[in-house]
Amino acid sequence: MSLTGVVEYLRPHTVEQAFAALGPAARPVAGGTDLILHAPASVTTLIDLNELPLDFIRHGDGHRIGANTLLAAIEEHPELAAHLGGVLPEMLRHVGSPLLRNAATIGGHLARGRLSDVVPVLLALDATITIFDGITRTLTLEDFYRSETHRRRMLITEVGIPPAAPRSAAAFVKLSRSFFDLAMLNCACRVDLDGDGTVASARVVVGETPALGAPVASAAAVLRGTSLTDDDLAAAAREAVAAIEFGSDSRASAEYRADLCRAAVRRCLATARERLGGLS
Repeated sequence: MSLTGVVEYLRPHTVEQAFAALGPAARPVAGGTDLILHAPASVTTLIDLNELPLDFIRHGDGHRIGANTLLAAIEEHPELAAHLGGVLPEMLRHVGSPLLRNAATIGGHLARGRLSDVVPVLLALDATITIFDGITRTLTLEDFYRSETHRRRMLITEVGIPPAAPRSAAAFVKLSRSFFDLAMLNCACRVDLDGDGTVASARVVVGETPALGAPVASAAAVLRGTSLTDDDLAAAAREAVAAIEFGSDSRASAEYRADLCRAAVRRCLATARERLGGLS
């Protein structure tokens, strides 16, 4: 693939201008790490988003991350590193190489809707996403993918991460052949405890099945009201394996992914349990 057919390069100064320029032959570009590999041959116009005021990380009632923010900036941000035990930088260290993270943006990564370690963690954290498609609106990241909004004409402007509950922990597990390789399977989880130390709510997200990460509601339901014993973790893992339709590709067979899922869910929840034990 090449971009030799590009004849127009636009640098809009507002989100409205950028959205108006979108079309079948036009593609937005910020970091460009995915576009250069996967742009359709019909692309003749590039829309540079780097003039838009979308490069920021703000902390208040949770965190707000602009769509043009580099993955490396998220990885290195001190307040995000403190959120839920640093699960975001923990995950980002496994995303590509440092060179890629210094070029790729969070908005571009989420817009592509495939091959992601980022999506499972954001889903586990109940992240929201703000888009512009003629109007500005915010929806959950889960709904963004479930409704296939990422395939429509729109621009991502912001990602939101809500504040953590007082007794809450999260973790991420990636199973791959090498540190920088694409995952054969990944898992993210979040566990919130009640005052009595039992599970009030949980999120279990499994990705690269090889489908994009998605919450496994039945596995999370198994954990509610439990005290996270080894048996509870094993039960959630069994439920995840039963609920997911695994597929085969060049990275792993469906059968192997089922085995990986069982191990990944247990390991992810065990790490979250360990982190909960360290809370005062």
